Amino acid sequence: MWLLDRFSNPLWYKASRLDKKRRRIVATALCSYDFFREQAEKKLVGPAVAFLKENPARADGLPAGLNKRLVDEALLGLLRCCRHLPSDPGRRLPPQSVAALPELWATFVLADMNQSLQITEIGALDQVPYSQDPDEARAQVLARWAEILGVAGPEFADQVNAHGFAEAWDWFAGMYIADTLEGMAIIPDKMLFAQARRVSAAASPPRTRLIEQFIARTASAPL
Repeated sequence: MWLLDRFSNPLWYKASRLDKKRRRIVATALCSYDFFREQAEKKLVGPAVAFLKENPARADGLPAGLNKRLVDEALLGLLRCCRHLPSDPGRRLPPQSVAALPELWATFVLADMNQSLQITEIGALDQVPYSQDPDEARAQVLARWAEILGVAGPEFADQVNAHGFAEAWDWFAGMYIADTLEGMAIIPDKMLFAQARRVSAAASPPRTRLIEQFIARTASAPL
């Protein structure tokens, strides 16, 4: 299949040429980020949608096209304040790879956001305008969401938190990386690589460039 990937999925073809340990680093980083987005949409955006549907004037729920913007802002807030790990609880990735995950994922988010704004400079996590304190970052993200959604009044944050946002946020900020890496460690390589292959094929053009750079760094990094 890797020969077919050379033409149909060149990004994963490059990753497939790495040795198995380095391939697992790349696959774990890509699949964990993909899962991060999925879970943020479900556990964080979901409470906001529930709030909107309870409002008679917003009963249709989330306006079209805003879902991705909400997820992007939430991920940036979380990556700015999340707990960093000194090592992989699943004992499959080297410490330097684990430490680099928040910055790597932030560049993925920023690249996609900047593409829609036609900005070529990617930016870095330390330039993200969110606090490193999880509670402050949560309040800032909800304030930003209120702006995006055009919601007035203080009840938005309180009610979205009451719908489960606050509880989910605390898990993401404190436990997401550890829990996900521990789960990734027990996935057989064949299954993990197959999922990473699908994620690679679906990567946006700006994210593809960043993944290519990540693969090149991983290829030369000591283990």
